[in-house]
Amino acid sequence: MKSARLLSMTCAVALAAGAITATAAVAPPSAEAAAAAPVRITPNPATASEKPFEGWGTSLVWFANATGNYPADVRQKLFDAVFGDDGLNLNIARYNIGGGNASDVPSYLRPGGAVPGFWNPELNATDADGAITSNYADRARYKAAWNPDDPDAYDFTKDSAQRWWLDALKDKVTHWEAFSNSPPYFLTQSGYASGGINNATSEQLATEDMDKFAGYLTAVVDELEKEHGIRFDTIDPFNEPNTNYWQTQIPNGATWPTGGRQEGAHIGPQAQDAMVKALAARLAQPSTTTDAVISAMDETNPGIFATNWNAWSAQSKSLVDQLNVHTYGTDGRQVVRDIAKAADKPLWMSEVEGNWTAQNKGFVTDDIDNGLGMAQHIVGDLRELEPDAWVFWQPVEDLYNMQKVEKLNWGSVFIDFDCNAQGQSERRLKDGDADPSCQVLTNEKFNTVRNFTHYIAPGDHLMATDNAQSTAAIDADGQGATIVHVNAEATERTVQIDLRDFGTVAPGATVTPIVTTQSTADAPSVNALKKGQPVAVDAASKTATLTIPAKSVVTFEIDGVSGVSADAAAFRNGQTVQLTGLQSGLALDGASTLAVRTLATTPDAARAQSWTIRTIDGEGTNRHRFTLQNGTGKFLASSGTGTALVDADPAAAATDPALQWMASTTDGTYFSLLNVASERVLDVNGASTTPGASVGLWTSNGGGNQQWRIAGTSVIGAEPVSVSTGVGVSPTLPGTVTLRYAGRTLRSAAVSWQTDGVDFSRLGTVQVRGTGTDLFGNAFEATATVEVGPYTATRPASVTVPAGSALDVVRSQADGSVQAELSPSGSGFWVPVQWSWDGLTDASFAQTGTVEVTGIATGPSGERLDARLTVIVTAASERNVAPQSQPSATFTESSQYGVANTINGSSTDKGWSNWRSGTKNEQDTLSYALKQRETLTHVAVQFYRDGNTMSWPATMRVDRRVSGGEWIQGDLVTVPTPSSGAPKVDVPVTGAADEVRVVMNARSQTHMIVSEVEIFAAAPAPAGIADLARLTVGDRSVEGFAPDVLEYTASSTGAAWPTLHALAVDEDASVVITQPGASAANDTARAAALATAGNVGTVQVTAPDGTSRIYSVTVNRAVGVTSVTVTGEPRVGSTLRAAVVTDPADATAAYVWMRDGVAIDGATADTYGLTAADEGRQITVEATASAAGFATGTARSAAVVPTAAVSDPGTGGGTDGGSGTPGAGSGSTGPGAGAGNGSPAGSANTGAGSAANGRDLATTGQNTEGVLVLSIGGLVLLLLGAGAVVLRRRRSRV
Repeated sequence: MKSARLLSMTCAVALAAGAITATAAVAPPSAEAAAAAPVRITPNPATASEKPFEGWGTSLVWFANATGNYPADVRQKLFDAVFGDDGLNLNIARYNIGGGNASDVPSYLRPGGAVPGFWNPELNATDADGAITSNYADRARYKAAWNPDDPDAYDFTKDSAQRWWLDALKDKVTHWEAFSNSPPYFLTQSGYASGGINNATSEQLATEDMDKFAGYLTAVVDELEKEHGIRFDTIDPFNEPNTNYWQTQIPNGATWPTGGRQEGAHIGPQAQDAMVKALAARLAQPSTTTDAVISAMDETNPGIFATNWNAWSAQSKSLVDQLNVHTYGTDGRQVVRDIAKAADKPLWMSEVEGNWTAQNKGFVTDDIDNGLGMAQHIVGDLRELEPDAWVFWQPVEDLYNMQKVEKLNWGSVFIDFDCNAQGQSERRLKDGDADPSCQVLTNEKFNTVRNFTHYIAPGDHLMATDNAQSTAAIDADGQGATIVHVNAEATERTVQIDLRDFGTVAPGATVTPIVTTQSTADAPSVNALKKGQPVAVDAASKTATLTIPAKSVVTFEIDGVSGVSADAAAFRNGQTVQLTGLQSGLALDGASTLAVRTLATTPDAARAQSWTIRTIDGEGTNRHRFTLQNGTGKFLASSGTGTALVDADPAAAATDPALQWMASTTDGTYFSLLNVASERVLDVNGASTTPGASVGLWTSNGGGNQQWRIAGTSVIGAEPVSVSTGVGVSPTLPGTVTLRYAGRTLRSAAVSWQTDGVDFSRLGTVQVRGTGTDLFGNAFEATATVEVGPYTATRPASVTVPAGSALDVVRSQADGSVQAELSPSGSGFWVPVQWSWDGLTDASFAQTGTVEVTGIATGPSGERLDARLTVIVTAASERNVAPQSQPSATFTESSQYGVANTINGSSTDKGWSNWRSGTKNEQDTLSYALKQRETLTHVAVQFYRDGNTMSWPATMRVDRRVSGGEWIQGDLVTVPTPSSGAPKVDVPVTGAADEVRVVMNARSQTHMIVSEVEIFAAAPAPAGIADLARLTVGDRSVEGFAPDVLEYTASSTGAAWPTLHALAVDEDASVVITQPGASAANDTARAAALATAGNVGTVQVTAPDGTSRIYSVTVNRAVGVTSVTVTGEPRVGSTLRAAVVTDPADATAAYVWMRDGVAIDGATADTYGLTAADEGRQITVEATASAAGFATGTARSAAVVPTAAVSDPGTGGGTDGGSGTPGAGSGSTGPGAGAGNGSPAGSANTGAGSAANGRDLATTGQNTEGVLVLSIGGLVLLLLGAGAVVLRRRRSRV
């Protein structure tokens, strides 16, 4: 904690700065620039911490002791910088209970380091030898006389400076912790509070002195609580107790110490164990008033912490309520995480600081590398430790010491530790400085740390992300989230934030960036915490894309997200899962013994690989405890330090720690499985990838052989199937379908299709149902969409090549198939194509631009279709193909520093390392199997400086080969030694390869560390064509379409919006369609503005280089009038009524009645009374429907021809002589006195009887749209028979 050598992580990298933008607003890079793949960040809220994050803090130690009695104005500036809302905004404080040296020991500790002890120097005690003093020589006598329970043994006027901070922080601090660096001098074995005399490993606390030390600690805490009105939550009796640097340096022949400039005491694991028990006993005494509990053991690094913990007794472990660890070393973070989880105790990262500025720069405040280093360390701590709080050693350093003495850059805030009452530095006065005033300065660490402390707040819940340069948290209210991302690279970076694992991404969700880049010495925070504009989250993909500056720390505030998606990776109660190893790709199998085996292909094998989760407690958090039982009924358990498969009752299993498991993840995707009893995780023995390799237990190291992917076994649904067939031809349907499982897992399963009775004889689309049973016994259904008919067209194809490509190369890259379609709105189906290269030569592709190639595609029925290929010619460029490769190494220090780290996109991390104890390797090789054959251009290797060690090779070479052939060795290259940082070696490598290796020859007895390996291959520059090749509304092309025309208009009828379909010229371009009538979050202001119009659909085409175009289609909808009907008797004197059916249904209708096509004056109601003028005329009604946002729609009814008014009935009789067919209305005239029986609704001729002037009552039958109801009055006799309706005709008036 207090020595620069403990934490110095420096790496020289170039400085750059910039502004943040939404991607669509960024000007595309030059054509020659190689495009970097976006960095994707996917937070997983299912991994949220069980306990709310307690916050950010610091120990008070030296800076509080040095500054508490400063002039008020100086002190306030310092307070604001550390605890103020605009400062570091800390809310946790650790009070240092000083030990103190004997009264006569000359000062030798650093400024601020001599924290006063509370023992009374004037003890007023005597023994047989007389008065007892607090001098060094009397230390044994003083100890014998000193009684921790005697109030007179204390001087509680001490430590006024640090205690000023207690009062100042009462209303700010939410958790107080007391801790000790060393017991008082008289309780140490050396007699000094700075460690053993010239011996850093000698025990400093004797067993017989532990009760007094415990009494001292509890008495001080009781007093401070009473005097200052605060309550301590925890007490830690140790600080880095088992380290090897606590020593009091006394030169030979000297009387007093000259070195060991800070308090510290070596206390080994056994002594720690005894001290914890002693302190617990004191805290339990009735006379002790504090409610504080024990925290421990504040060890230097996770590795030593675990060593101490493993040596403790079960009793001491149970007496500690909070675990504290420092991260001056980072190996073993996950081991401590596991210890805390298994013990079910809170865990603090309780101390760290460091210097990440190159040491040859001296003290500087404006080095962004220092801020980036601190930010990267915080990210690593939060990701790997999962701490409940994160605490500085002290963010305030002695400015004079950093500037003039050590010339380092520890700390974030600086002030001289020797200010007098006039606010001036005594040392600067002595030096004759022109300005000796005590100033408060800040640096880049102050800026970057605030990206964390201002936005990840107490009460939030930490969660995992899949990006190693990011940490994340869920807001305390669950309605938002925060991501902090570190871009330590010298180039800007495109970041895509993927929010798909949240249960809800609300409409209007946004991501707001807060950016910190390098400021200046004169304006130290001018470029800190710059808030950008909110960027909308795309509703369809649930992503937001932003570009952030080089050398930056960016906080992303996410608004509008909540909950957890059912597809987020997590262990869920009652769920049955398959667990697949990250390294091996094999399944965890409990058939007989626990092993990894090939993924099951039969139901019997699947049972042993199916693990059912039963929650004990903590589900949905990082402290979830559960049992695992496989399909054979066996529970997974630990047996000592190995694994076992046991029979158990589920209730009993839940109470046995050997059968309890907990999951941890650093990326939200792959999980380690911790056994509670053993504090170890599942581990494939020997990191084997061979089926049948046994699985045991080992301490966490982050290796791929300890990481498992969760694959659900419950079917969510089947992926849709699309096929085509000719008219009258039964389709060929696939024998398997792809099933979706919980957790976004896909598996295939056999399917049976039910085609009986399905008609494929007509053009159109037919749905075919399929059924099956999967590997795990789940029945499922699937649907195949069969498009019936001939192919009508092909869809455009493209290929991108670099300028200067030979014709043969272009031909080889052109696809031999294209997609054919039955309709633009349907699916595409691959068919073979023959391209015509006639007339094209190498010269055709010499310049950038496009070249059109025609072709003929052949459908399954032999139909020939025109095809088009666009060859996009861009500038010759290159791309880094290493990230898609499979890396391996001849030796690796540990899984934490595996070779995969060399292709993670970070050139500043400690990637691969070959460190080993003892004799170092003379040579090691990193190999990369490329995804495909490439034409290489060069290989760049970035090394890493491990503290002051030149941890890179003396020489190296880069070899390549193709298809497992002979290696083509590269030239041996001498690796340079830069004055600061680590070298980057760029080696020309040209020619074809599908495998590359980097052979490194080490410096003598020196390990090697590689941050990043980049393998560059020839490639076309990203294309910039953002044109559409086709745009349709439904299946109709928009009128006047041309790729360079951006705005169109289309019409539709009814409320339903038509669907837009679009295809880009460049297959690699992204096409985002916002359908008319749908709101959308678009990347550009123009698209957003168009979307607000409601009736405008947009198509945003984004080329691979970022060039973007927006096409718009304005859709004008008209009200659909689908039916106008007229009811009523068509006879003079009767009333007709009109009715209309509209789309939308709530449209308002207006009517105009017409006679022979001419509007009738005043007839504008929905009813109309027939007059004599209407007899024998064509009567229609025209309906006009209107609705807001629609054009009017108009339709006219069928004509009605009214007859004359009804006469009085006569008495004539007669027989029915008409021969009209009942109901058909086609009867002819019949003689005699009677009525024709043709149907009134038909078109029968009248049947004339002998009644004078009799008129037939049948209509002309011309109303074909509606039903005409005739009201004939009087007695109606309905005779039903043989399906006929007979009306008894009334006699007409004479």
